[in-house]
Amino acid sequence: MTRTFYFAVAVVVFASLFIAMPQCVLASGGEGEPDLNPMEFVANTAVWSLIIFLVVVAILYKFAFGPIAQALDAREQGILDNIASAQKQNEEARELLKQYQAKLDASKDEVRQIIETAKNDAQRQAEDIVTKAREAAGLERDRAMKEIESATMSALQSIAEKSATLATNLAGKMIRAEVKPEHHRTLIDAALQEFTTRG
Repeated sequence: MTRTFYFAVAVVVFASLFIAMPQCVLASGGEGEPDLNPMEFVANTAVWSLIIFLVVVAILYKFAFGPIAQALDAREQGILDNIASAQKQNEEARELLKQYQAKLDASKDEVRQIIETAKNDAQRQAEDIVTKAREAAGLERDRAMKEIESATMSALQSIAEKSATLATNLAGKMIRAEVKPEHHRTLIDAALQEFTTRG
């Protein structure tokens, strides 16, 4: 409150005392104790009391009620602003929550898709590895079979050549010598022994 307000209150108090003092003196008749009856209506005192009351109300309205009302209005506006700000922040938070939830759902779908793609790639690679291994095994088997066939053919050719040579040698020996049954057996044993030593 300002100095003007205190000054106005002091003026009103002194004015009311100044007005009320003569009434008290008049009621006593100037002698002894004043005759104060609170139920007795004194027009002069009532009028001055009303005037003082109205002056006090006007002063309070100008210097006290106005600032109090302004302070209350400012406080109410501040509370309303705080409520509006809180509601706005709440709505923003809800919107952010929705956005984060949408991003989380999208990332879950993306993770599922990445895992599915990785599984498909792994399965495809496994199938490729198995197919390549089978092809390599088939090629190795074919090569081994060719080698076996080649070795078999080579062995058969060698056996055939040795058999032909032995047969020719045996026939030549038979022609040169007269074959007797005991010699026949000796020639066959010698040819078999020569065949095994060359093989």
